[in-house]
Amino acid sequence: MTSPPPPAPDLPEPSKPGSIPPAEPVFVPDEAVPAAPRPAGIAPMPESLAEAPPAPDAPQPSPAIAPMPASLMSEPPAVTPEVVPPPPLPVSPFDAQIRAASAVAVPTPVADPAPSPAPAVVRAAASVSAPSPLPSAAPPPSQGPLAGPVTYPPSVPVVIPADAGGDPLVRAYLDKNRATCAWTTISWTWIVLGIIACVIGGAVGSHLGGPVKPLSEDVSAVARWLNDHYGNSYSCVVGMVVAALITSTAGVQLKPRGVPAGQEPLIAMLGMILLYLLFYDYLACLGVLTGALCLVYFLAIMFRVCAVGLGGNRGLRAEVVTEPAGGWPLYTILVPLYKERNVARNILASLQKLDYPRDRLDVKFLLEADDQETLPALQSAGVPPWAEIVIVPLGQPKTKPRACNHGLERATGEFLVIFDAEDRPAPDQLKQAVLAFNASDLKVVCLQAQLAYHNHDQNLLTRWFALEYNVWFRRYLGGLVRLGVPIPLGGTSNHFRTGILRQIGGWDPFNVTEDCDLGVRLYMTGHRTLTLDSVTWEEANSHVGNWIRQRSRWLKGYLITHLVWARRPMLLVKNLGPWGAFGFLLSVWCVGALAALNLALWISGGVQLVFIAIDMCRGYALWDLLTTRDIGGDRWSWQMIYSGHGEDPILSTMSQVFFVSSVCLLLGNVFFVILALFAGRRPGQKGLWWAAILSPLYWVLISIAAWKGVWQLLVKPHYWEKTVHGLSPGDHKES
Repeated sequence: MTSPPPPAPDLPEPSKPGSIPPAEPVFVPDEAVPAAPRPAGIAPMPESLAEAPPAPDAPQPSPAIAPMPASLMSEPPAVTPEVVPPPPLPVSPFDAQIRAASAVAVPTPVADPAPSPAPAVVRAAASVSAPSPLPSAAPPPSQGPLAGPVTYPPSVPVVIPADAGGDPLVRAYLDKNRATCAWTTISWTWIVLGIIACVIGGAVGSHLGGPVKPLSEDVSAVARWLNDHYGNSYSCVVGMVVAALITSTAGVQLKPRGVPAGQEPLIAMLGMILLYLLFYDYLACLGVLTGALCLVYFLAIMFRVCAVGLGGNRGLRAEVVTEPAGGWPLYTILVPLYKERNVARNILASLQKLDYPRDRLDVKFLLEADDQETLPALQSAGVPPWAEIVIVPLGQPKTKPRACNHGLERATGEFLVIFDAEDRPAPDQLKQAVLAFNASDLKVVCLQAQLAYHNHDQNLLTRWFALEYNVWFRRYLGGLVRLGVPIPLGGTSNHFRTGILRQIGGWDPFNVTEDCDLGVRLYMTGHRTLTLDSVTWEEANSHVGNWIRQRSRWLKGYLITHLVWARRPMLLVKNLGPWGAFGFLLSVWCVGALAALNLALWISGGVQLVFIAIDMCRGYALWDLLTTRDIGGDRWSWQMIYSGHGEDPILSTMSQVFFVSSVCLLLGNVFFVILALFAGRRPGQKGLWWAAILSPLYWVLISIAAWKGVWQLLVKPHYWEKTVHGLSPGDHKES
């Protein structure tokens, strides 16, 4: 296999990782697609067909192909194209096109009038263990059709039981990882059991607390009964907590259907305590709830501030790229595609520009069996000989991690990376990853490259998105590495040691944010994740509806990841350590939960500010409004600090702590606007400052997407909402 051609001028040079490629299309017309010529009669075969006997009249292919002399390239000998008959395929709406893709012959090209002196070579089939040495010179792009018959591998013939989702890998993953995968997210049965336990525990705790204060004679019989059985507030709450902990332990030990249920009783406990406080004193309930949320916000903001402050180092990078001893290792690239007709040609162009030996590449395009758009687009563009198309069998759930597990099953590289359809990775990214792995400890099994947006200036939404990604990948992830907590990976440009990735089982096919889940599992198994100072340019969503679909799936996946690993709370703390569990809570759960609560808090806070302004116009002092009860019932605003004569000392102390947290929350949001102004900058990206000032509006959009994700978590947790790509002016679009 020959080395790749030099990087095209419309992508950043390896020595300038921060430059931005132009927004115009990155692909060329069909007739100019670079593709190495392939000798006639040679076709890569999938492993499942590697041992199949040859056809009676077809010659057996040789294990390796020697370089063809340049003198023979102009007039290739006539060889009857060999067509490998495909095995029976699963029935699908795309069945006919899949069968056609299993054996596609391309006419023999006309000789190039000025052939290159560097001969073209073809990588041997994956089953060959010792290929012949290959030259490193790269031939110029062919101006005609491919130099021989092209055969795409057929889809794997699978007959799957209906109860397994139609995919053998899904069934195998579920059988092995049922207790730690997202197949089950919430056990409603154990939530009901937790509610019942809290009701019983609260009554027992109240009775053990001694006699209750009598009520006046004019109260209803229901209120009197509740006071008799739940009148001791503190002992009642303690009884609920103890009952919930006992039920949680039972949920872990009994393991319904093999899935522990230790968190559901605790969720029920929080709801029951809030409900109890609501009936006991609704103003106290409102103050405690608001203050508790503000306290969690305060911790999350301080954690984010620490991570961003410590994230000055943007990752590993070799200033001098030199070939390691033994040569460049085989590198697998997984490209999951689903209905990506608009940008399928672009990823082919981006992969062509990678500065990595072609004979050391193992590229796999992962397509769904019912995708009627992407396969013809790839065929018309021309798939190079160092890549193959893998058609994932019909099955559920139809998610990106399910397709990636099929790619991992067939991967032959020592290292593996995922690129999305719209990605434009830096040409030297694979080499940088290899050198970073070689220079790191063996416990480092994952490198997360930076993601950035090439269409940041398309509209206000893309500017917000670019600011967020710049802070996340240039500062925040590096800070998480220094803090020593689990790293929620990005969905693309994460590089792995393939063997370790197989050992931990690959990706959870039921999780719609599989990258975040995988980052937690790597941390639990004692492996490390570092960042790589190399940029992959992506397309930012420019349409609000499309952006909300994508963001709601991300936030839903973050919540699912938390629910999966919090099934056994004590084991989570044991596996991650106290500090790691704290970081997991703030970097995973807080991302989804607080995004959903953000809108409610801003609305309630805005209403309270309006009411305070009204009361102050009526003559009330601000401090009196915040610290005294509304005895006459003529005020609009509600009390926030429960201090003074007649107030409970414990509740008073809590309210003051929560009030301070609320003030810090307000200041923290102002700080994040300032943070976006300075840490959200990237060399070459201009015009982001005014978007940073308006970023609170972006947080409202995030909250809307979070509520949609919460709803889908309850009704369809495994549903993967498709994100449409190719909407920016610089991407190729088709009707």
